[in-house]
Amino acid sequence: MHVASSTLATDATDRSDRIGRGIAIALAIYLTLVTWPIKLEASETGSAVPLAVHLTILGYTLLLLAAPVRLRRPALDWLTLTIGPLMYIELRWIIAGLGAPHRDAVILGWERAFFPSDPSATLAPRLHVPWLSEVLHLAYASYYLLVYLPPIALYLSGRRDAFVSTTLALIVVYGVCFITYALFPVDGPRYLVGAAAAPEGPIRSFVLTLLDRGSSRGTAFPSSHVAASVVSSLCALRHQRGVGIVVSLVTVALTVATVYGGFHYAVDALVGVILGGLAWLSAWLLEALASRGAQSATAA
Repeated sequence: MHVASSTLATDATDRSDRIGRGIAIALAIYLTLVTWPIKLEASETGSAVPLAVHLTILGYTLLLLAAPVRLRRPALDWLTLTIGPLMYIELRWIIAGLGAPHRDAVILGWERAFFPSDPSATLAPRLHVPWLSEVLHLAYASYYLLVYLPPIALYLSGRRDAFVSTTLALIVVYGVCFITYALFPVDGPRYLVGAAAAPEGPIRSFVLTLLDRGSSRGTAFPSSHVAASVVSSLCALRHQRGVGIVVSLVTVALTVATVYGGFHYAVDALVGVILGGLAWLSAWLLEALASRGAQSATAA
């Protein structure tokens, strides 16, 4: 029994190490590819900050890949959640550097085809209830808690394998979103016509201020808020059932809030839900492949 338990623990560690290294390699490739548009944007604006920030992230990722396994393991585990916010911020430079046309007109066409009205403009006036507005904006503001707290709880409880499984699903969904933003930028209704006519309140004001300071233009389709929250919900339901139920309920409210507040078109949210489910499934398949690889290595 002791030998079997030891073998299972070794397989789990090998699988997590393989997944962590694979994530770091994927991030390094992505960061290398987007260096050029960031350099172009830095040259255009005359600011060295975008390129300096980007090269720091890239250098840190490459340094972790080159370090011995035991030294890099904790930092590599946390790589996605550590540099993720900075990678989102630099999307504004990547999108501007590539200069792809923004596709709001295309999304609006899809919006009219799927919905009888424009939900991002009509939902808030129809449901013009102050307490409902505040609850939905609070759910929207809870996004980072939904994404970060469940993995942190897993890691602190010693469930590294489940933690790495969760970060794998997150990197898949963020990867698809970020590449889509770079090649198919969509501003969203907030940039074109302003936030929806929802009732005013302190939480809504906080959310609008946060978006004004930290949002990257061109990142509306699909909604990464929705997609990543769906992934977080599915991962939590798999590894932390009680936490997963709470996260799922908040995710439903967040999904409605993205449209209610006029931050996204309804199509953005709909595709975000679908993408979140597909990303979670894809990560599960990748995890299964990594498990086979770890077992083969142990057997050899």
